[in-house]
Amino acid sequence: MWSTTPFSLLNAHSGLIALFLLSILVIVVRRSRHISLGYLPGPPSTSFILGNMRELSDVTVGELALEWTSRYGPVFKHKGTFGEDRLMISDPKALQYIFNTAAYSFQKPEDARASLREMNGPGILWAEGDVHKGQRRVMLPAFGGPESRALFPVFKTIVERLISCWRDIVNNHTGQGRGWAEIDVRAWLSRATLDAIGEAAFDYNLDTLSGTDTDLASAYRALSGEPLSTFRLLYEGIMYHMPGFIVTWIFKKMPMEQFKLLRQARRSSNSVAKHLIQTKISELQDGKSRHDVMSLLVRANSSHAVKGRLTDEELYAEMSIILQAGHETTSNSLTWILYELARNPVIQDRLRKEITEALDVVRSRGDQDLTLHDLEQMPYFQAVLKEGLRLHPAVPSTVRVAAEDTVIPLSKPILITSGAMIQELPVAKGTFITPCYGCYNRDKELWGADADQFNPNRWLDKEGMSRKASSLGVVGNLMTFSSGQRSCIGWRFAMSEMHCFLAELVKNFEFSIDPAMRIVKRGTGVVAPKVVGEEGMGLRLPLRISVLDS
Repeated sequence: MWSTTPFSLLNAHSGLIALFLLSILVIVVRRSRHISLGYLPGPPSTSFILGNMRELSDVTVGELALEWTSRYGPVFKHKGTFGEDRLMISDPKALQYIFNTAAYSFQKPEDARASLREMNGPGILWAEGDVHKGQRRVMLPAFGGPESRALFPVFKTIVERLISCWRDIVNNHTGQGRGWAEIDVRAWLSRATLDAIGEAAFDYNLDTLSGTDTDLASAYRALSGEPLSTFRLLYEGIMYHMPGFIVTWIFKKMPMEQFKLLRQARRSSNSVAKHLIQTKISELQDGKSRHDVMSLLVRANSSHAVKGRLTDEELYAEMSIILQAGHETTSNSLTWILYELARNPVIQDRLRKEITEALDVVRSRGDQDLTLHDLEQMPYFQAVLKEGLRLHPAVPSTVRVAAEDTVIPLSKPILITSGAMIQELPVAKGTFITPCYGCYNRDKELWGADADQFNPNRWLDKEGMSRKASSLGVVGNLMTFSSGQRSCIGWRFAMSEMHCFLAELVKNFEFSIDPAMRIVKRGTGVVAPKVVGEEGMGLRLPLRISVLDS
C-alpha cells in the first residue's frame, strides 16, 4: 500500500519521474554493449514500458512461464521493462552451468543486491564472489546434517502446539453439529514455522501461535507479498536499471508503506540480533553448550582466524536472513502439500496408512514416536514430500545477470528464428537471465507426461527416475532449493522441519476442501494461495479439518 499523504505522493512521483529519465539513459548505454537476443523465439511485448512483466504479474504465478516454455522451448527471450531483452531458461544443462559450473559468473542484479542489503544487511543473500564463499564457509557447520537432525525434537514441540490449537478449533465447531472446522492452514503454518525458526535457530520464543506476536514477529509477518500493482511494477522495473547507491537511497528515504515496513523489520531484527549474539558469545565464553543455529554459528565464527570471521553486522544480517527466508518458504511448501492431500483423498489415506503402520513398528520396539530416520525410510512419505516440492516450489524463479561475456551450453539443440539449430548460447555481460525453477520442475522429458499433475508414484519408479536424473539441486534433482554454491544453505533444516510437521499433521487430522473453491497462486516473493472471489481476504488456504482418533 502506498502512503496517501499529498507530500509523500508528490515526492514519490517526482522521484519516479527523475528515475524514469535516468533509466532511459542507462538503458541506451547498456543496449549499445549487448549482443541482441532477437534471434531467439519468445512472446511479443505488450508494452514498451512494462514489457511482459504485467502479464507475468496478472496471471497465476508461474503459469504463464510454463505456457511460454511449452510454446517456445526451454530457452527463449522475453521483455523486461523499457523493452530490454531477457532470457528465460529451464534447460537442465544450462541451469547446471549457471548454478554449478560458473555460479559466480552469474550474479544477482545490482539493484536486487542493494535491496537485499537494505532489508537484511550484508549477509549471504547479498554477498557475491569471495565474500559469499567466506560467509558460506562460516555458516555451513551450523546447517550440517547432524545439526539439523538434532533439531527434530524442537520441531516436534512446535507442531504439537499447533495440533492443540487446531483440536480446540475443531472441537468448538463439533458442538455446532459438524465434525470439522474450516481453518486457514496458511496463516497457522506461517505462525508455527515462525515459532519453529525462533526456537530452533535462535533459542528465542516468538510466541506467534498464542496470538501475541513479539515486535520482531509482527514486523516480519507484515511483509508477506501481494501481487504487484502497475505503479509498483514500473517502480521496481526502473530500479532494475539503477546503480546500487540509488536503490539504497530509495530504501532509506522513500515514504511508501512497504519501505517503512522493511525499515521497521530491519530495526527490530538488528535489536534482537544484538542481544542474542551477545548472549551466545557470553554462553560460549562460559563454556555453555547450546545447539540452536545461532549458537553453532557464533561458535563456528569464533573458531576462524580473525580475518576470516564474520563481522557483527554480518552476523546480524545472517540472523535476519534465516528468520525471513526460513519460515515463509517452509510454511508455504507445507501449505501446498496439504492442499494437494485435501484434493486427493486416496493419496492422503495411503500416506496416513504408511505413517500409522510405521508408528506401530516403532511402538513394538519400545519407542513412542517416529524419528527423522524412520520417516526417511518410508517410501511413500518421501514420494509425497518430494512431489509437493517439485510441483509447488516456494520460489518459482530467480534473476541473474551475466558478469562477463560467456557461452552457456544446452542439453539439446534449440531452433532459432532463422531456422538454424544451436547447441550453445552466447550471452553478453549484463544480460538479464530468469532461471525458471518451476518450469524445470515440470519438464515433461524429465518428469513424465503428467508433470503438471500431483503424482507421488513417479518417485517410486527408481529406475525411471535415475534414467532421467539431471544432477541438479540438493533434493531429488529438483531446483526447489536452487543448486550449487548458491543453493539454500538451510535446506537440511527445512527438510527436517517439513518431515516432522507433515507426519504429525497427517497422523492427527483429515484434510478436505470445498469442491467449489478455486485456489490460485499469488505473491511477489514466496508463492502463496489465494481464494478466487475472495481476493480481498488476502493470501489464505481454508481447508476443512477433522480430528482423527489417536
